[in-house]
Amino acid sequence: MIDMQPAIDAINAAIKEGLGPIFLISNPEELLKALPSELMDLVVQLCATLILFIAVRFLFWKPITNILEARRSAIDKELEDAKIAKENAVLVEQDMKDELSKAKNHIKEMLDQAEKEANIRRDEIINSAKEEAKRRMDNLSMELEQEKKNMEDSIKKEIVDIAFQAAEKIVAREIDQDKYLDVVTDILKGGC
Repeated sequence: MIDMQPAIDAINAAIKEGLGPIFLISNPEELLKALPSELMDLVVQLCATLILFIAVRFLFWKPITNILEARRSAIDKELEDAKIAKENAVLVEQDMKDELSKAKNHIKEMLDQAEKEANIRRDEIINSAKEEAKRRMDNLSMELEQEKKNMEDSIKKEIVDIAFQAAEKIVAREIDQDKYLDVVTDILKGGC
């Protein structure tokens, strides 16, 4: 095992006198001899780390910080853009829902209007058919009435002809009043 007692004694003496005398030692080899080699390696590594830290701090700190800040700004901008895009997407989605609702309402209105127009057209066709049927019935009725009138005229003419024939027969027979009435009654019954 390495004897560390002389190094510890030198550090204790330096602490009692203050840290300044360690650096003012006229013969630093004494201190180095007092320190073991592992401790010496540790001191060298600490000094190298301190020098590296100072070099990084003064030479590379601002560029690295600027790069990190630029990256943070870019990420913040992308996050803000994503937030705005999401809000726009929500607005577009709402607009699309509104448009879809309006389109559905418009289609419903168009279907209702088409149904109303179809009902009106159906009623017009039915009314037209009824009017045509009524007109035909009226024409048929008029034709029947005319036919009836023609038949009555024909019957009247036949009655007149028959009456004339009967009158001729009556005059030809010169019969009395009772026979005359019998002949007229017989003629009206259809017998001659």
